[in-house]
Amino acid sequence: MKKLSQQLTTLFISLIVLIFLSVNYAPGAFAGIEWDIQKTLTLDDTPLDVAYSIYGAKAYVLCKKSLLIYDLESGKLSDKIPLEAEFSKIAVTPNQDLVYLTDVAGKKISVLSISNVYTIDIGQSPIIGDKDAKVHIVAFLDYQCPYCAQIYPTLKEVLAKYPKEANLIIKHYPLTSIHKAAENAALASLAAAKQNKYKELNDILFKNFRNINDEAIQNYAKEAGLDMTTFNKDIKDPELKKIITEDMKQGQKVGVRGVPAIYINGKPVKGRAIDYFTKTIDKELKK
Repeated sequence: MKKLSQQLTTLFISLIVLIFLSVNYAPGAFAGIEWDIQKTLTLDDTPLDVAYSIYGAKAYVLCKKSLLIYDLESGKLSDKIPLEAEFSKIAVTPNQDLVYLTDVAGKKISVLSISNVYTIDIGQSPIIGDKDAKVHIVAFLDYQCPYCAQIYPTLKEVLAKYPKEANLIIKHYPLTSIHKAAENAALASLAAAKQNKYKELNDILFKNFRNINDEAIQNYAKEAGLDMTTFNKDIKDPELKKIITEDMKQGQKVGVRGVPAIYINGKPVKGRAIDYFTKTIDKELKK
């Protein structure tokens, strides 16, 4: 047994030596590095640690007296949060709603809750509800997504509860890799909007999310009361495809990683129950 152990040890050492030699002496294995300073940020406080958002769009810089949040795309300071105590390390959750500040010397961790507020351009998106409402509910949805179909009745219930105070803007975010007809359904809804039947077709599409294809879309358009000659002409309008492309670009900018993704006056919505929407909207109306 001792002899076998010695043999294995010798074999392991030999393997390590071979790996070392192959890395250090193989022709062309290492030719050097290239480097470049992408950005230099000038701070007004002493930096101690830094964390980044999941896609690197924001940098959270922990300083002695403050937490600085930088937009790396523009290279500008977007927010500055004063800190009452000193911390030494920082970590940020993937959805950027919680920041963990560690005080190594004091042996404690503080959790800071952050609500990101985004500017979402309504653009050419149809509006369901009162256009002059103070509360804008922006929902990134896919017509073939079962979770989107599940949340849509809740959104309708919210609008019924706040007919003058809130409206709904659907941003089309078709997951075409798994939902083959989702984009055509989105085009159909935008074509329906030209005949002021956007809500009617939306209701039908989400109700029948399990059965959406080109033939079904034609039937749903008829059911919604659309003029089919005009509808079939409008659905081919390249401008509608541009609206969907712009919706998806906006979604990526505001951190959409899946649907449904819902924002109330620019703030991501975490809950899905009607009570959560009610509390959030009431809070916005009090501002």
